[in-house]
Amino acid sequence: MPSLRAQVAALLAIAAMALVSAGAQTSADSLARGVVLRELADSTLWPEGADRDPRTGDFYVASVRHRTVVRVMANGSEHELWPRGDRQLGAILGVRVDPRRPLVWATTSGIPQMEGWVPADSAIAALLRIDARTGRIERRWVLPVAPRGHVLGDLALGPRGDVYLTDSYEPVLYRLRPDADTLERITHPLFRSLQGMAPTDDDRFVYVADYSRGLLRVRLADGDVRRLGAAAGIDTRGCDGIVLHRGAIVAVQNGATPARIVRFVLDAAGDSIVTAQTIDRNPVLAPEPTIGTMMGDRFVYVANSQWEEFDDAGQLKPGVRLTRPRLVAVPVPR
Repeated sequence: MPSLRAQVAALLAIAAMALVSAGAQTSADSLARGVVLRELADSTLWPEGADRDPRTGDFYVASVRHRTVVRVMANGSEHELWPRGDRQLGAILGVRVDPRRPLVWATTSGIPQMEGWVPADSAIAALLRIDARTGRIERRWVLPVAPRGHVLGDLALGPRGDVYLTDSYEPVLYRLRPDADTLERITHPLFRSLQGMAPTDDDRFVYVADYSRGLLRVRLADGDVRRLGAAAGIDTRGCDGIVLHRGAIVAVQNGATPARIVRFVLDAAGDSIVTAQTIDRNPVLAPEPTIGTMMGDRFVYVANSQWEEFDDAGQLKPGVRLTRPRLVAVPVPR
């Protein structure tokens, strides 16, 4: 997520982060293909994660600032699942709708960017299971306190009901198996700044975006991790939210300037990228994209999160005027 960019800036500089150097994939010109699908009412929301319930058409948007989740109904009306500012919760970062059960999954972490933060909040870190019908938090999987705290930035649901989540501060991929009581930890030397995930349909692998390493593939049977190979000129670093769609990884690459939505086409084995195509790049409409979801053959993503509008202490920068959060939809080529 963009909030971690400062922590990996030195690493990216050392690695040259050559995302702005190669042809059409990295042109700074606008490539505006996305359109606004929803615009939320509260400009102070500070959205991060977003997902859609295919059964109802409702969107769920995570609020970093107000420690809640906003349900945006198909008719445009909005409803917060619980009152904002709950002191037992941190910033809500990732959110995913369970396609099989009336559940919403979310991640929460205590970070200075949330309203009312105090140092003791750094101990907050949990996976939440939420009743989608009532908004009641049914269960929490709480992580033990870590010296640097935790940032549970995103999560994904596997085809058999497994829940995956990443910790960006303590680079761990967590797995919660269906009906399990314990989060399983997957670690690897390649993990440095973990972001979004995308499980495969056969439940053998999960793709993970590492902000400074690039796109990785984790083999779930034994925890083997490999960096995806890529054709010359393709750089997968700086990716935040990702989804897997029709043999390609659709990624929010907000480590590039300007930020963009990229489609990385995989080879038949799924371990290398053969082509990369920028499908949306619009600094005016989508200056700070973060996480998205598929809606048919359209990728819907948070276009204007507010990480760059606030300082590290969570204070609005001088002269900044917040805009209403937007969900932007862009067609994904076949």
